[in-house]
Amino acid sequence: MKIDPLKLLNQSKNNRVLIRLKDGKEYKGYLIETDSYMNLVLSKAEEIKDDKPIAKFGEMFIRGNNILFIKPDESAIY
Repeated sequence: MKIDPLKLLNQSKNNRVLIRLKDGKEYKGYLIETDSYMNLVLSKAEEIKDDKPIAKFGEMFIRGNNILFIKPDESAIY
């Protein structure tokens, strides 16, 4: 079964996602917007370290070329 990553991201809008950057930082938040470069806008974003929030942000922009992986909330996929 082939899954289109951009389609999966669009299905994840308004749901929580976990983002890990290439430098090892992790962020959780609600995916508000994405584009074909996988640039992301998150709201209610938190920086996560050792499964605990260490910083909170109202809204943040993450460039797609900095992303190692994106893990959508499973409820958004089905």
